[in-house]
Amino acid sequence: MKKLCVVLYDQVVAELTQDSSGAKKLTYICDAPPPAQLSIALPYRHSPYPKKPTEAFIEGLIPEGEAVRQSLADEYNLSSWKNPFAILEKIGLECAGAVQFVAPEELENLANNPGDLISVTEEQLERRLQRLGASSGNSWVLHRERWSLAGAQSKFALRLHHGQWYEATGAQPTTHIFKPGIHDLKDQALNEHLCLKTLGRLGLPVAHTNYQRFGGSGAIVVKRYDRITTDAGVFRLHQEDMCQATSTLPERKYESSRGPSALKIIELIRQVCPPEDVETFVQALIANYLLGAPDAHAKNYSLLHLPDGQIRFAPLYDIASGFPYTSLLSGGSADISQSSTHGIPGKDDGLEKAAMAIGGERRFGKVTSKHWTKFAQDAGLNEDRLRATVQYMAENLPEVLRQVCIEEAEAIGESDLIKRMRPSVEHLCETTLTMLDRDY
Repeated sequence: MKKLCVVLYDQVVAELTQDSSGAKKLTYICDAPPPAQLSIALPYRHSPYPKKPTEAFIEGLIPEGEAVRQSLADEYNLSSWKNPFAILEKIGLECAGAVQFVAPEELENLANNPGDLISVTEEQLERRLQRLGASSGNSWVLHRERWSLAGAQSKFALRLHHGQWYEATGAQPTTHIFKPGIHDLKDQALNEHLCLKTLGRLGLPVAHTNYQRFGGSGAIVVKRYDRITTDAGVFRLHQEDMCQATSTLPERKYESSRGPSALKIIELIRQVCPPEDVETFVQALIANYLLGAPDAHAKNYSLLHLPDGQIRFAPLYDIASGFPYTSLLSGGSADISQSSTHGIPGKDDGLEKAAMAIGGERRFGKVTSKHWTKFAQDAGLNEDRLRATVQYMAENLPEVLRQVCIEEAEAIGESDLIKRMRPSVEHLCETTLTMLDRDY
């Protein structure tokens, strides 16, 4: 029997075990419920949690995608990339949120020897980004049925300390995530930065980002909202994504793959968060729709578990428009003003559908007044307030995006990204406003 201690906010709260057959269990070992929960789906209890909820939680803590996991397996000499327990044995000291996985014999070292900070030069950063393929995203064509095959985006995390980048070893927390973007989509990292900055200007809580170039390699640099930097050091905040919170495996993260719907997430937020967090999620859902962002699935929404037990909807992250790109599945442009299909039949979503339905409709440009009415009714929302929010965002998003693009002119440079994205966003916002006023 293999065992890892589960540490949350510096307290050992549970044990994760794996038997010889590979079956995993999570068992709380603390005498009383910890102030913060590991997961909404794993409330404190004395009996062990079996395989399904345990695996849904730990699968959400390790990188997705076979290529990324195989790289980890190679780096740490693991026999297989398919065993999340084995991966957590190697990388479990620095996960998303405040949870850590520690071998029992290493618990004492966790406090006495947390690890080191190793300085990283810009030249080293450039080489690392190049190894991840930062300069290889040269296509505006999506060659797969999904925006991200299981979220297999290469990334790495570093610590920023007094203006210098450091690699954090052992249990040292990182503060920023570097993403060169989806491997084969041109300027996807820049796309994400512009979209997040735009939504932040509209008043939504978003992860703070910058787009930076290191030599010939560009990346979006995301400040981790689950890390707090003070004069005393860097501290972890716990979080979980909506797949973990609903005990859903990452492979089911899309609604069309039987994953959580917007209605399910609203129901969950309403149960555990303040009422204003429901409104924030609804605003995020609308914003993703108006941007033509096809990848706003359950793993791209999260909850923060604060040390005092409060649970809050987390800042937004991983938002990028699909409009600049062409889907081979749709046989044409993702631009709704040009596409003749306006949607892709079946479960292959391509670029022309949102990840979550609004009143039963996911196709960009096809959500009408009746869909907003149905969504409000099904979700228990005030319909007038919902319509006012849709109107406000559709009226203001195009201009805010334009202003952000002007401010980011240096980062954008000669890229065709803006002329491929902005007209479609403007068209969708205009279409949405027109359909909002028509009773059909």
